[in-house]
Amino acid sequence: MKQTTKEPYTIAETFVGAGGSHLGFKNNGFKTVYLNEFNLDCIKTLQFNNPEIFENVIIDCKDIRVINFHDLESKLKNKVDVLFGGIVCKGFSLAGERCPIDDRNYLYLKQLELVRTLNPKVSVIENVPALLNAKIIKKDLLNIKVKEEILTLYQELENIKGIKAEKRKKNINSEEENIKMLFLRSKKKQIIQKLEDDNLFISVVEDIIKIYHSLNYRVYLDVLNASCYGSSTARDRIVIVAIRNDVIGNYTFPAIAYCNNINKTYTKTGIEVLKDYKPLNTVQTALNKINYSDLSDVDNHSMQHNEKTIQRFSLIPEGQNIQDVINTIPQELEVSKFYSRGCTMRLDRNKPSPTLVPGHSNFPIHPVENRSITVREASVITGFPLNYKFFGSHTSRCEQVGNAVPIELSTAIAKSVKHFLDNSNV
Repeated sequence: MKQTTKEPYTIAETFVGAGGSHLGFKNNGFKTVYLNEFNLDCIKTLQFNNPEIFENVIIDCKDIRVINFHDLESKLKNKVDVLFGGIVCKGFSLAGERCPIDDRNYLYLKQLELVRTLNPKVSVIENVPALLNAKIIKKDLLNIKVKEEILTLYQELENIKGIKAEKRKKNINSEEENIKMLFLRSKKKQIIQKLEDDNLFISVVEDIIKIYHSLNYRVYLDVLNASCYGSSTARDRIVIVAIRNDVIGNYTFPAIAYCNNINKTYTKTGIEVLKDYKPLNTVQTALNKINYSDLSDVDNHSMQHNEKTIQRFSLIPEGQNIQDVINTIPQELEVSKFYSRGCTMRLDRNKPSPTLVPGHSNFPIHPVENRSITVREASVITGFPLNYKFFGSHTSRCEQVGNAVPIELSTAIAKSVKHFLDNSNV
């Protein structure tokens, strides 16, 4: 029997963050019955902006690895229509050293354990596109000595990067660290090759699909670009939708609606000819929404950069990165060619923003002004409402926005899931 419009579909949410995915499903009438997020700043952000979710909602403010699944089963089994998890992706991100036994790489297993526990009609996993090629090592295949060798090596790499960052701030040469970094990366390459030769790696996506099948779910997978759904950021996300086998119906990913004379989706399914599509929303589209006269908006306060940083920003043309002009920078303003992304990239007003990942607490540079964009500017580009308030330090608020699923994208995903459920046999 199909669900009536008077009965909203229920959703359990994990890795909720500041609410990027939550808003998408809220926009489509879903009712949250369970919420998991261990970052207390995020919980404060969610509570302030979405007070209704704290009514009759089970809230787990803890790491998913320590959740009491038995307790959840007795309270929620067969009562959840949709489970959505934007699994922490730093272990799979292209940024950083990507340790093959990073504990965060295995969080998807806990998400799938939650699927087994709650038995939702639909399960959605969202992550970075790099997940498609991500491989991990089954920890039980490694002996303790090898584990310690890998962890020690990757910690040494991170330590050296930290020392280089501190020296860069003080304009101190890092030649010694550069030599050590080259040696450690050569050692890292040898270790990875040995692990591959011993066939210890497994594909994360293949493992996810295999586990879903064992739980009697059929799987749909695609890579969606947020700008194709009206977002001012061209952020790619892999979306894995699993449908319980007894729920009959055909799931279809949301059709793209925005495109600038490019009849192409940003998905693995290839080319799709569009009709009546809308032009892409740009950075300027988002910035035009902001009331810059409202000085009480703490989230729209600019960072106070030092004079050298401001001078360096002034040399980067709109739409370009510091690496594009690195050879023309005066000696007193020089930085490493491996200088982190983020605040070294100036946004282009007339295009959607690239993925907004804050580096050193900074977002990319404003298209015109010689400063990094504010938390408010980044949040509006990501699709958050203008009055959405973020809590915590500047670093925390930047990370909340940077980690969020663009709201236009989550809204499109939620709409497609609702359409499926409306037309299924449930």
